[in-house]
Amino acid sequence: MGSNLTHRRESIILNAIELIHEFGIHSVSTKEIARRLELSESTVFKYFPKKNDIFLAVLEQFSVYDKDLFFTSIEKSKKSSPREAIIFYIDSYASYYENYPQITALMQAYELFRGIPELETKARDISLSRLENIQELIKIAQESNIIKNDIDAEILADIIYSTFIGLCFKWRIKGFRFSLRNEMRQITQLLLDVFGDKKNDYVYNARG
Repeated sequence: MGSNLTHRRESIILNAIELIHEFGIHSVSTKEIARRLELSESTVFKYFPKKNDIFLAVLEQFSVYDKDLFFTSIEKSKKSSPREAIIFYIDSYASYYENYPQITALMQAYELFRGIPELETKARDISLSRLENIQELIKIAQESNIIKNDIDAEILADIIYSTFIGLCFKWRIKGFRFSLRNEMRQITQLLLDVFGDKKNDYVYNARG
């Protein structure tokens, strides 16, 4: 019984994401979700009393791997290389999105939900948290002299994250016809080459 309830709740969330992906945020309604899932609208309300509750759950789904991914990246920076940890962090999101392209409809979540305080705050917190995670990984790389110390970690994090958002947008408007993962990996490596010291990265790996 419990697993069925969980499955139905997840189905509602995933259908909401599909609707946002296909037609935009204004297309999401409990009536349309119920129609797609062959449920009564009252059943949808049992799981989500308000439409904004569905959107909050959608944002939770969007950020479901954030904490674990950051923790894994930190561990990778200790066991492997801080440079590789940054690449791994970005690459993991790109891989997730390639396997679930519909979720990229939420890359501009802050703008999508602007004006709805609870949702706007949640979307903002997700973006700021991801930026802070990238910034922290950059600082770790700077402590190992793999990224130049005269580079502002916050600015470099902004460049990497905003580039990723822009690339996701390009990927969507081009109908997902190129590899998001491959292109973002090349861009990340290029940025780290420009702002980093590959010699020190080699020394770090040799020492490790």
